[in-house]
Amino acid sequence: MEFYGMTGEKLGTIGQVGTMTELPRWKKAFLEKPSISIRKGIAWGYSPPYEDTSTLVLTSPNAVFIDVRFPLQPTDPSKPVTSDPAFWAFSGTSSTTFHPESSAEVSMPYSAHSAWKHEIDSKGPGISDEGDMFLLPNDDCIEVGMMESPQTKRVEMYKEYWTAPAAELGSGSVIPRTPCVVAQTVESKGGHGGAKGTGNGKGVVIRIGDYCQGIVEQCGEDGSFRGVLVERWQKVPVERNPLLSSDTLGARDSTANHTDWVKDQRSNTPEGETLMPCLWICEHNRRLGDEVVIHGIAWRVVEMVL
Repeated sequence: MEFYGMTGEKLGTIGQVGTMTELPRWKKAFLEKPSISIRKGIAWGYSPPYEDTSTLVLTSPNAVFIDVRFPLQPTDPSKPVTSDPAFWAFSGTSSTTFHPESSAEVSMPYSAHSAWKHEIDSKGPGISDEGDMFLLPNDDCIEVGMMESPQTKRVEMYKEYWTAPAAELGSGSVIPRTPCVVAQTVESKGGHGGAKGTGNGKGVVIRIGDYCQGIVEQCGEDGSFRGVLVERWQKVPVERNPLLSSDTLGARDSTANHTDWVKDQRSNTPEGETLMPCLWICEHNRRLGDEVVIHGIAWRVVEMVL
């Protein structure tokens, strides 16, 4: 049996296996990172699939991921998005295991087993999940596993259908997956990064190509978990407005086809207030090891692929 990290590095073996260069294309497809994944639908038990969220997962080469699931139609628009049963946001690290290939056991090509360790989770600490992944001929993926249904509150079998984002018209057929930049809060000698009383704990921000997501724990004065702050940004074409300054628009490209980073309105951070360095890591001059302090919390660039 083979165990691989998300960059293809071999973590362990049972039996005889080949080298990474000898892996078939379908295995490399599971391991290729950075990656951008969008959920097309979910099915519980043997019911037909549906989609009630806007789910985006960004995963870095070092297997750090942020998974944010915004409800498409909030149950109660007057309440915070984080209170909606369909909302879920979490971050951590993932791993992939291939099933054994030997004459003594049934071989399962085009499949793998993945596990996601949740280090930050809007539902609270101590959560992890795993599932079997099946690669389809069009490079989409079906994930099969067991987890609690938000509707029934019971643990049930689920099937999730994953794809890559579609290319923008006129931008070619390949979605850019670089640059990839990951920033995390910095540990301090007295505990987790940040000044006492800020109300925020550990956090992660990931930018991959034209997508960026961030998540930060909210903590009480006693360190108890109080929820999460979440942001999603996307670089999109916009019509240039000469009346707006660069400060108003935020991070921008100076290319002929003008694009700007636009914040998803379902993000639950206040407008006009910076609580995590999403736009900061999207700047072109970022380097590995760069740091910024926001509300007393230090953030550091810990991973970068240009």
